[in-house]
Amino acid sequence: MTLKNQEGFTLIESLLVLFICTMFMLLPTLAIKKTQQVLMVEHFLSSFEKKMLFTQQMAVVEMTDTQILFFKQKQQIKFLLDKNNHPTNEAILNVPTALKADGPDKIIFKNGSGNNGKLAKFSFLWGEKNQMIEFQFQMGSGRYVKKIKQL
Repeated sequence: MTLKNQEGFTLIESLLVLFICTMFMLLPTLAIKKTQQVLMVEHFLSSFEKKMLFTQQMAVVEMTDTQILFFKQKQQIKFLLDKNNHPTNEAILNVPTALKADGPDKIIFKNGSGNNGKLAKFSFLWGEKNQMIEFQFQMGSGRYVKKIKQL
């Protein structure tokens, strides 16, 4: 038996097949990471909106001032549900790295009414989608309006 009659793949052909298989495995992984980042931002915005509304409603129901604290350097938002600042009565949201947050340092919702007495606005710049998402409080009613602007 001689080596000339044996057939098989060359090294280059084997490497080419390995490269193609690797690409087929890698492409879905990259797509999933991008989708995961979008879902993380949308989950954050939904959580922020719910916690903000809950904090405002607790000022009415519990008849005590509630607060939203924004730490710009940390990109962190803290929701306090009583004036004694008990750690058990707070919720913390970290702003995802895909967003750049801006807003007032502190919003206080008045007991009984839930109004904050200011035209405070939280803005979230989503650079990847070229969007600015704003939560603007209205004077008098204490409600907020959510606006999404394309940049």
